[in-house]
Amino acid sequence: RDVGALGAQLKRAADIATLPYVAQKAVRRDADALRVALRDDAGALAVLRSVVAQCGTATHAASVALRGPLGAVLGALAGGAENVESRLAAAEAAAAAACRDVGALGAQLKRAADIATLPYVAQKAVRRDADALRVALRDDAGALAVLRSVVAQCGTATHAASVALRGPLGAVLGALAGG
Repeated sequence: RDVGALGAQLKRAADIATLPYVAQKAVRRDADALRVALRDDAGALAVLRSVVAQCGTATHAASVALRGPLGAVLGALAGGAENVESRLAAAEAAAAAACRDVGALGAQLKRAADIATLPYVAQKAVRRDADALRVALRDDAGALAVLRSVVAQCGTATHAASVALRGPLGAVLGALAGG
């Protein structure tokens, strides 16, 4: 058999095997963003830990569900069977089904994380624009003072928006934790 084809099939099998963990990694990244946004809300953080634990459980279940189909692929590869492609397709289908829960939970958590970070994304854009204005206004102390005031107001508004989002984000996490 062609070593390149065998290598490609083995890579496909490895990609299938890691699908649950790739999804779990994305969930952890989004959970980190939510931890920052909810840092002063112990109740919401406890619910977030519960959601992340659910993801861990779903990831483990997906990994266990993939063992049989991946074993069949490896057996076909080792034995030089002609049906490797059909076994890979079956393993991919099993992975899609097994990862459905992790993927759905991850997609919902990503939406919540995107909402949580909106104020900070806006603040980052304001700071970038303020930096450009500082260069242009470097010789005008009065204009620079006004710019500092505007940036400070933006910081205050960002904090207020972040605080206002905590309740709704906590409700979202509660719904996720409840299934």
